[in-house]
Amino acid sequence: MSKKPVISRVALADQVMHLLQERILDGVYEPGGRLNIDAISRELDISSSPIREALTRLSAMGLVTSSTFAGFAVTPVPTRGWFEQLLTFRILNEGWAVRQVARFRPAAAIERMTDSLRALESSTLGVRAREYVSASKADESFHEAMLGACGNEVLAQSVRNLHPHLHHARLFSTVPQDIAPVIEEHRAILDAVLSGDEDAAAAALERHLRMSWQRYDGWSSGETPMSDT
Repeated sequence: MSKKPVISRVALADQVMHLLQERILDGVYEPGGRLNIDAISRELDISSSPIREALTRLSAMGLVTSSTFAGFAVTPVPTRGWFEQLLTFRILNEGWAVRQVARFRPAAAIERMTDSLRALESSTLGVRAREYVSASKADESFHEAMLGACGNEVLAQSVRNLHPHLHHARLFSTVPQDIAPVIEEHRAILDAVLSGDEDAAAAALERHLRMSWQRYDGWSSGETPMSDT
């Protein structure tokens, strides 16, 4: 009898990862809450192996923590201070990246940015993960196009490793988003890149990141229960 193809196990782990990620983003699993592998295994009626693999991958993405004795748990939502530091980090790094793209205007990057903008225009935003995942992916793809074409892989990877879009997605459940301004901000960045205007591209990128932060920053007006601690 032939062995079961490995791809089946990987595909199952993918499905489990997406399910658990959706539950984390939607708040079904609360920040800091323990993730019991045996309980999830019984619920999904599958072995613990794909669940453990999925949780390990989510840990690498910053959504799950793990320790030898406590096992896996949902990562607490980062503090406001952390998000503000992330904003500064992205402005500095992605600002430099978009300047390079505007200077050299690589065709592949521009094509990907254009495709991502079109995908964003055809997306919708809601407050549940399955409702905004396509828009979030289009947004991330737009930024990844700039990072991938900037010519500095160390810089690009340092931004990727923080999974900024994934962490911002955790705020969707408390701060519903309007997609229209995001589209306009992306279009302004792309227009500046197409014109070869480095200063305008960096300024448009910074404005987009700052405006995104303002849209997420519900706790400045008391709209979300998150604290600075």
